[in-house]
Amino acid sequence: MQDEAGFYSPLRYQPQWLWLGLMLVILIGAWYAWVLFSDRKKAPVRQDAPVRQVPDLDTLRAACLSAIEVTSADADAGRLTERDAHQRLSFLVREFAGAATGLPMTSMTLQDLQRHEFKELAAGIAGIYPNEFAPLPVHSVSQSAEAARQVVLAWN
Repeated sequence: MQDEAGFYSPLRYQPQWLWLGLMLVILIGAWYAWVLFSDRKKAPVRQDAPVRQVPDLDTLRAACLSAIEVTSADADAGRLTERDAHQRLSFLVREFAGAATGLPMTSMTLQDLQRHEFKELAAGIAGIYPNEFAPLPVHSVSQSAEAARQVVLAWN
């Protein structure tokens, strides 16, 4: 309809468009709520951590000393190269310490060992390190085996 000044008043929307728009907003909101909250899993009920079995230190020590002896004998007999013998000795000492503490000692660097207050272990490993990586071993396998034995025997 035209008013006295010659302007037409805005047309009124039909009521079904208002309800359709509101329904669309509600559907979009419900979809977002479903996407965000339906996929969420409930947090698992916390169970007490299983008690870690503390291994018998004397049994571990005896097994490690035996493996050190075998490694030294293999190197002396020529069945194992000097570098491989030094690497195995280092691994045996780290494996022993890892089994005794439950920490991943075989993957720790020398600095990690020192940072975690394993000074004796770090010193023993440091004595074996040059022999693992040098072109020619600095110490004999028997000297490295003795250093490995000392670390294992001093462990408490």
